[in-house]
Amino acid sequence: MKPEYKEYTIIAYTEDYLGLIGRINAIFSRRRISIVNFNVGPSEIENIKKFVIVIRETEESVQKISQQMEKQVDVLEVHYHRNPHLTVIEYAS
Repeated sequence: MKPEYKEYTIIAYTEDYLGLIGRINAIFSRRRISIVNFNVGPSEIENIKKFVIVIRETEESVQKISQQMEKQVDVLEVHYHRNPHLTVIEYAS
């Protein structure tokens, strides 16, 4: 059976340290996962960065990536969800 690839958004809150973008990017590069969209900016909390990463992958793979990101020392919290807009488009077809 062919794995089902869907678009997921991963949101990570991190401390503001130099080189963290490269370390997070390396997680995706090692697994050969293409990033659809990658945004980093300040969060609602002072000195905390918010990463918003969109990828097209299986849910199992996204879970593993989220767990691996949480193991990084400077990462405080990681969440992921399937993009709801794409679900509506799939059911409308």
